[in-house]
Amino acid sequence: MKIDTNAFLQSLPIMGVGLLGIFIVTIVIIIGIYILKALTSKSPEPAATAPLDEKKVDQNYTKNQNAKKESAMDLFRDREKKDFLEESDEYEISQDL
Repeated sequence: MKIDTNAFLQSLPIMGVGLLGIFIVTIVIIIGIYILKALTSKSPEPAATAPLDEKKVDQNYTKNQNAKKESAMDLFRDREKKDFLEESDEYEISQDL
C-alpha cells in the first residue's frame, strides 16, 4: 500500500476549510438557540403584585415532603414482584395423581 504524500498535503487545506465551516455552523446554531430562549422565556412576575396564600404554600410543601420518592427502577422491581407473586388460574396443577 502506497500513500501519496503530495495528494495528502494538497487535501489538507480543503479539509481545514471544511472543519472551519463545521465549527462556524455549530456556533451559529448555539447563538440562535440562546436568542430564541431569550425571546420566548417568560419574565418572572414581581412578588408584590401576586400575594401568596400561606396555607396553600404550606400544604403543597407538606405534600411534596410526604410524597414517596421512587425511581423508575423501583417501580419496575415492584411490578416484577407483583407479577411474580400474582396467582393466576391459568397454570393449575392437576391433583389427579
